[in-house]
Amino acid sequence: MRALTVLGALFAAAAAAADEKDKPAIKEVSLADLKLAVAPPDKGRATEPAVVTAARDLVKVTPFTPGAMKAVEKQADFDKEKVVVFWWGGSGQDRVAAGELKTADGKTTATFTYTPGLTRDLRGHLRVFVVPKDAEVKVEPGKRK
Repeated sequence: MRALTVLGALFAAAAAAADEKDKPAIKEVSLADLKLAVAPPDKGRATEPAVVTAARDLVKVTPFTPGAMKAVEKQADFDKEKVVVFWWGGSGQDRVAAGELKTADGKTTATFTYTPGLTRDLRGHLRVFVVPKDAEVKVEPGKRK
């Protein structure tokens, strides 16, 4: 009897792990190799990201070169996903972090956290994420440490 209980627990753990693996998540697009000089945009706020649902619209909301746009396009499947672009000017210590992707009542929400920095220097920031196409994007205030 104990062996059946152990096997049942192992099976349940394996099934839960498989569900977690198949579950969509917020993915950050790596910009490290793109060598972009990111200046603060004329307009743009960390609390109001641009949401891009088609690859051709990336040029409208980012400082991407054609080569950089292709690199981002490779990391997003625009049939199933959309790109969330945070491009703003602010303190060098400003941070945007991906939170959780939650589904409740058939509605998916991608949550991000914006934490303003304490320094008074003006820096350009660019963070790009990929979320499921049907996800609502929400930005919450973060806590300073």
